[in-house]
Amino acid sequence: MAPCTPLRPRLALWIVLLILLGVPVLGQGVQVERASPEVKKAAPGATVTHVFVLHGSGRVRLRLASEHGWPLLTRERTIALEAGRPYYFPVTLRVPEGVPAGTRDRLRLQADGASADAFTEVAYAPGLEARWPAEVAYLPPFGRFALEVANTGNGADVVLVRLLTLQGVPVYQARLPLEPGERRELRVTVAEPRVLRVVVRLERGGLEREGYLAVQPARAKSDGAFRLLGRLGAAYRYPGDLSFSLGAAGPLSDFTHFSLGAGYALGSQPAGSLGLSWQGGYLSAAFGPSYGLALGLFEGAVSTQIALSGPVWRGSMNFDVSGRGYGFGASALLDEDPSLRLRADLATGEGEAAAFQPGTLTASLTLRPFRPQLNGELAYGFSYRDWPVRLQGGFTGEPAAPVEFRFSADVNPEPFSVGGRLAWTGLGVDDWGLAAASSSERLELDLPLAVTFGAAAGPDRLSAFARTRLDLPAPWSDLGAEARVEHRAGRTSFTISGGSEASAAEGLALFALNGRLGWPLEENELQLGLRLGGSELRTRADLAWSPWKPDLKTALAFEAPAGGALLQARVDREWYSGRTTLGLGAQMPLVLEVPPAVTRLFGGRNVGVVTGEVVVEGPARLREGLVVRAGDRETRTDAEGRFRLELPPGTYTVEVDPARLPAVLVPVRAQVRVEVRRKQSVSVRLVLAARSVLEGRVRVVAEPGRELPPRRFAVAIEDAAGRRISLFTEPGGAFTVPALAPGRYTVRLLENLLPEGWEALVPAATVLLRPGETGRVELAVRPPKRKVYTGGKVQILEVRPEADRVPPGAAPLLEARLQGEPGRVVVTLQGRIVGVLLPAAEEEGVWRGRVHVPTDTEGSLALQVEALNGALARFPFFLSVSPDAPWGVARSLPVARPGQTLEVAVHWYAPVEASWLEVAGERVELTGQGADWAGKLVVPADAAARWSYAAKARLASGELVELEKFVLIRKN
Repeated sequence: MAPCTPLRPRLALWIVLLILLGVPVLGQGVQVERASPEVKKAAPGATVTHVFVLHGSGRVRLRLASEHGWPLLTRERTIALEAGRPYYFPVTLRVPEGVPAGTRDRLRLQADGASADAFTEVAYAPGLEARWPAEVAYLPPFGRFALEVANTGNGADVVLVRLLTLQGVPVYQARLPLEPGERRELRVTVAEPRVLRVVVRLERGGLEREGYLAVQPARAKSDGAFRLLGRLGAAYRYPGDLSFSLGAAGPLSDFTHFSLGAGYALGSQPAGSLGLSWQGGYLSAAFGPSYGLALGLFEGAVSTQIALSGPVWRGSMNFDVSGRGYGFGASALLDEDPSLRLRADLATGEGEAAAFQPGTLTASLTLRPFRPQLNGELAYGFSYRDWPVRLQGGFTGEPAAPVEFRFSADVNPEPFSVGGRLAWTGLGVDDWGLAAASSSERLELDLPLAVTFGAAAGPDRLSAFARTRLDLPAPWSDLGAEARVEHRAGRTSFTISGGSEASAAEGLALFALNGRLGWPLEENELQLGLRLGGSELRTRADLAWSPWKPDLKTALAFEAPAGGALLQARVDREWYSGRTTLGLGAQMPLVLEVPPAVTRLFGGRNVGVVTGEVVVEGPARLREGLVVRAGDRETRTDAEGRFRLELPPGTYTVEVDPARLPAVLVPVRAQVRVEVRRKQSVSVRLVLAARSVLEGRVRVVAEPGRELPPRRFAVAIEDAAGRRISLFTEPGGAFTVPALAPGRYTVRLLENLLPEGWEALVPAATVLLRPGETGRVELAVRPPKRKVYTGGKVQILEVRPEADRVPPGAAPLLEARLQGEPGRVVVTLQGRIVGVLLPAAEEEGVWRGRVHVPTDTEGSLALQVEALNGALARFPFFLSVSPDAPWGVARSLPVARPGQTLEVAVHWYAPVEASWLEVAGERVELTGQGADWAGKLVVPADAAARWSYAAKARLASGELVELEKFVLIRKN
């Protein structure tokens, strides 16, 4: 055996050290494969995880790359592979917001020359915004409003807009193709004051927004004259004559409402009606060929109504008394057959948890003295086992005739409804009837369609029906279908009827189809309808055809607004009779102001007056133009700060609108609760103040010649009412609060948040802030006694990094203060040099240099400054390393106004090759070198309340880094 040489133990020792220190061993024969599906889909904002499997041996560095730079939630790392054992490595990434649907990103995992790819495809995520006013002012003959829609999803889609009446009749429809992020505004015109249902839906995404729109006559201003709104119309019909119409309605005062309607056709007598109504009654009159007068009075539970009409004189009177659980009434009719009717209803009890639920008993008696005749009715409605039941009986008696008796009953259990009636006299049964109805849902039948059906029978009559609704493909709506068979007086008929609607085009385009088939043949009929147009021009065409009558009718109508008028035209044609009718019409809006004398005659306004003054502690010019509101009404102050509001009786909060308060003012007593009474005045006083500014500083009292790194301190600011706010100072201890109400404040140090060993010398101070002025305050703290680390001839007094928290790969500047004359000063990490410090020329004993933070580290980094001059002095310190840490700091004014030029200084925690600013896609170059750069930036004119800009830089490695800086925008 060969003799052992001295080199072998050293070699063995080196091998052991390499293993213990974890020196990487190159991977051998590494293979990378994809273990999850090749393509995964995800919506914007969602995360996707791809799984890879690696085979091989040794330590391997894994590197990840996203083709589009999507955020990777899994970090690169070094792993150890074992031969024969697969290593599964999941990689999670996040799909950024706003990425278009269909975009595909390639994720590549590389390991020792081998690689594998996985793909992420962006799925379609629908988004829809729709805005419309809750109320639209209707000024005859139409009302207009704007409806805004936006596609906020990440793919193209079609927005369908429909306006329908509460009965489901379509009034307006639009179909708008929109690209992602596109907005469109529709100008819609409605022709009648009513409540409409608004439905906005995405054709592809399926999202739907639904709401209601109230189209109401335009209201008069609270401080203006009352207005009557109406229409003035003219119409011509051929063959026929020319006619005119007038209609107007509105309040004469807050207590009386007036209505007028009149019409006149050439060659005939004018006709119309007038009406007045108030809270306790009404008075109306009609004139023309028929005339009349009606009066109604209501007071609590008693009501009386009287009416007279002619030329054939007829009169009536009703008198009713109603209360809780009872009601009585009497009515008389005076004509050629006078009658008197008495009625009463009585609640028989309150519902209890029992099978029988008591209901209401109703009775009536009618007397006709000139016939003579007497009618009586008695009815009782109740509930038995949750089945509504109504029983009714009656009689009719006349001289020389048998008394006729009637009885009917209706029962509605959950599965079906059934009812019957019977009428008989002493001569036998005169009439009878039975009826029943139900549905597949009530009977819980499992049918492909929901069906409602029923039947009725009586003497020489029998009928049955069934109806359902069928789903049709778009663009058709549901098909309503009904089948009915009836036998009456020896004649039998059978019909099947149905209809549906189809919509298309970007404007209003509605096609309606209805038909009826059956026996006899005269029952067969076909109806077609077409509506075209949007809010400016509307066209309607109708066709009705009955081939076995025979009959064929067509109609064509047009409507178009012109200026303030609504023009109408219609042509009707009956083809078998050869008759054609032409109609032309026009309607003009009518607005009549009620004279103040008339308003006073009918009671005036039901309002009280709130007067007041807004006192501003500060410049007098700030009093004018402040918005004061109460309820839904508002006004502005004059130059002296005075205001006046007219409000209906009630309780209100009178306040200065905080949303429109100038930025230089703060509320002191900005709202008051008041009670407003009719025709009375109440006075209020509101107080505002010019904003005060508080500037402060926490001063650090240290030994002479000792310099400490900048620190932040926590302080609390408390007003006289005990309200408190807390904040952290700037790194140098300074702080500014730019918007405080004037008054006395106490500023305190939060001593429990001071660093360990620090002592508060001046823990609190009081300051009086005056309107529009700046107050100043100073607190003081003392740090613990400094520790001196020594190694003999050199002492390290202090180590101060420019940042305590940095990202991986940064190179922050480090400053050390030493005593003595070291030959070399370095920064080490686990025995490895990561920075070299050099002496500063401007100050003796100060050494500066950069610490190069490794790119693959995270968490708390234990570093050490070492100074050597014969003996070694050490000073340990820590850096926090986090991927979320900022790459530097950007400095500019914290508050600015639109259009202002900001001076921006950016300091990076590493030397950079270039640096610039970006705002809304625009790039502003900065000047400088190394880590410090500066430039100027103009705040956009449309900047919002919290505006931001980005500072970006390119490192020597080519990597891009960035910072975001926020600025508060104040227009005043």
